[in-house]
Amino acid sequence: MSPDLSKAPEDRSAVSVALLIGSACFFAAVTVAEANPAAGYEVSIYRSTPLIFWIGIAVSLLTGIGALALGTSLIQWAEGIVLTGLSMLSVPALPLIRGYFFYGLGDGLRHLGRARGLVTGEVEFFDTVYPGAYSFSGFLSVFSGISLEQSMLFVAFAASALYVVFVVLCVRTILPGRRAVAIATLSALMFLPINHISFHPHFHTFSMATFLTPILLYVVIKHITDRGADETIPRRLSSTDLGFAVTALAIVLYHPQVALNVIIVLGAIAVIQKLNGRLIADNALSSSPPVYGQLLFLVVFFALWNFQHDAVFRMSSFLFSSVNGWLLGTEQAGQIVTQRTESANTVGLGIGELFVKLFLVPAFYALVAGAVVVTNLLSDQFDEKSRIITTTFSLAGVGLGIYSLAHFVGEVSGYFFRHIGFGMVLVTILAGIGLTKAGAHVDELHSSPSRAVKMITVIGLVTMLVLSVLMVFPSPYLNQPSQHVSEQTYLGHETAMEYRADGAALASPRSDPRRYSTAMGLDVAWGLGWAVPPDALPSDLRRFRGNNFPTREFYYYIQTDQDKQEELIAYGGIRYEESDFTGVDETVGVSQIITNGETEVYHVKYDEQTVENPQIRSPELSSDQATKPPQRGVNA
Repeated sequence: MSPDLSKAPEDRSAVSVALLIGSACFFAAVTVAEANPAAGYEVSIYRSTPLIFWIGIAVSLLTGIGALALGTSLIQWAEGIVLTGLSMLSVPALPLIRGYFFYGLGDGLRHLGRARGLVTGEVEFFDTVYPGAYSFSGFLSVFSGISLEQSMLFVAFAASALYVVFVVLCVRTILPGRRAVAIATLSALMFLPINHISFHPHFHTFSMATFLTPILLYVVIKHITDRGADETIPRRLSSTDLGFAVTALAIVLYHPQVALNVIIVLGAIAVIQKLNGRLIADNALSSSPPVYGQLLFLVVFFALWNFQHDAVFRMSSFLFSSVNGWLLGTEQAGQIVTQRTESANTVGLGIGELFVKLFLVPAFYALVAGAVVVTNLLSDQFDEKSRIITTTFSLAGVGLGIYSLAHFVGEVSGYFFRHIGFGMVLVTILAGIGLTKAGAHVDELHSSPSRAVKMITVIGLVTMLVLSVLMVFPSPYLNQPSQHVSEQTYLGHETAMEYRADGAALASPRSDPRRYSTAMGLDVAWGLGWAVPPDALPSDLRRFRGNNFPTREFYYYIQTDQDKQEELIAYGGIRYEESDFTGVDETVGVSQIITNGETEVYHVKYDEQTVENPQIRSPELSSDQATKPPQRGVNA
């Protein structure tokens, strides 16, 4: 991005001073954020984090990008890379910096329960489909002394950081040069896989496994583009084999669906290498080391691990049924899109606005990646390494596209955007190649690009980075609440379940509170939990009954500050009104028995006349649960 690093000493001094100021702003921002931990549930981490943090990060980010564009020495350029990376990574690190108890509702709490089960020994390692992230979290918790919740936050953040590092290394291996590294760094920091539909930045096993995929891709790229022989190892092995084996094992243990996507990518590379000289004539591909051994290793371990679990068979059967139903006309395509569009309209988001917020930056990168593929097919402008990777990734994209489209029909459509997120990893690498080549082409046309061109480039990059920062956490950009789980909320549920009478049900607004029992490793029967709809609050609270399973003549209603902020602030009161929550205290037959300032537990005595549970659509955009087949496949 800054190919000419020989400029006047005055320019060098100005950039050095700017970097010093930017670094000071970064450390000041992080210090202020750490000094202001969350005091309770925060519906928006953006609004709750001190403004000084955002100002400091903005200054440090602009300084880092400026150093990349105007740096006059290699040291200044490297400092710009580091400062830009740290500035952007500080945003997904905010739950850690600001001392969040946990981050991740729904699937996140379920994962917390499974990790806790592995740590306590209640769950066996080999009985879990994807124990990798759970085991890593438990290991960190036991040997570092931090809580399991905090270790899971760290594991999720570590996956994001590794994603950035190895996307950069992938592009650098293909195009070794400062411009390529700078573009790859900025592209990776946009976190294009995140879409908040089925791909999330918190402890979500599919998302974390995808973020680890660039490590394996780096090893594969290094393998197929390496022309040197290492005489210190056996002839049939390469220096990348050990790295591949370790990373492949990790991805299989993190999530089998991601491992299957990787198998498709490796399979595409193997097919191209096999067909080269027959249907494809490419000297670069003909001399590239084959990946047959790596593919065989991954397939064998994938089969050995997953065939001992029935989840893969159930998911395969469910996928086949959905596709077959679509072909027969009994299933519709794109149910997930319809549901999310309706939900977005409910909270005041139009489909155009939603697309811009979710997919504008990824769409730009997809167009650039597409241009790279077309250019590679129609011309010979690319160097050997770029041609090898572009050709192999192109066929891999076709295979992944077909597999992803199979998830666009029926109830499995909730998984479609997971695979879109995975595909964005390949898109980021290909677009990195394309943008680097485009920059080099501009240099050939103009030996010294005008200041206007540089300004437009910087403004475009900053705009995309800002849009990407707003996508790290969903609220308030997408009118969604935070996934924050405060300690008071968690402990309030823990107390309620500890002192709950046997056979008594638990209820909460919007969602079943049993997800907290799962996180705590407690066994609460399915029929002993339900969500209370807005029509039942507060007047019909005593008459409402989710089902006839409970044997007690009362149940416990749990209401939290999180419920109030979600409904009244994030969703703007479209389902629940403030009086629905404040009126609970005034209802006859409803008595508050526990409160810690953030969680309130009520004893609700049933009225003789009960009402059935009405089915009401939730406006949430980010929940995977609505389109997931419960207990029928690999869920998260």
